[in-house]
Parts: sequence; C-alpha cells; structure tokens
Amino acid sequence: MADNVNIPDELMGTFKRLMHQVPEKLRSESHTQQVIQLYLKLGGEKLARQYIEIVRLNVRDEERQHIDDAENPEDSDTDDEFSDYDS
Repeated sequence: MADNVNIPDELMGTFKRLMHQVPEKLRSESHTQQVIQLYLKLGGEKLARQYIEIVRLNVRDEERQHIDDAENPEDSDTDDEFSDYDS
C-alpha cells in the first residue's frame, strides 16, 4: 500500500486506517497516498479524513455520470445542444 511513500512510524497506523476508507481504485495511487500523508502531517487526522470524503464524493459522482452516459448516450454530448447558438 505505502511501498513508494515514506510514512513516518508515528503516522503509519493512522495512515493505514485511513487508506481503508479511500475508494479501492485510488488506494494504490502514489499521489493519493502522498496527499493523505501530507494532510496527516500538517493538519492531522481530521484534515486527512476531509480529503478522503471529498475523494469519495468525486468517485461517486464520476460513477453516476458514467452510468448516466451509458443509459442516455444521446444526452452525453452537450455540443449538440449548443450548436444552434453558434450560427
């Protein structure tokens, strides 16, 4: 999990616990790990949890958008809506 990020020993337990809250597809990303480590160092666990909540909301929104696009492929192209205004 934290193979490519140097986590101080005093933060390792908290870091591992928080990483279990990160969406699975982002857990192995070094950027996500680095941001969580930075937030832990600078603002503590509360700040890191706030970041994780934002990440979770973004992932959820992306998944909803993907589902909406799959269900309504004609609505996914917004360029068609505005092409009449270009004239």
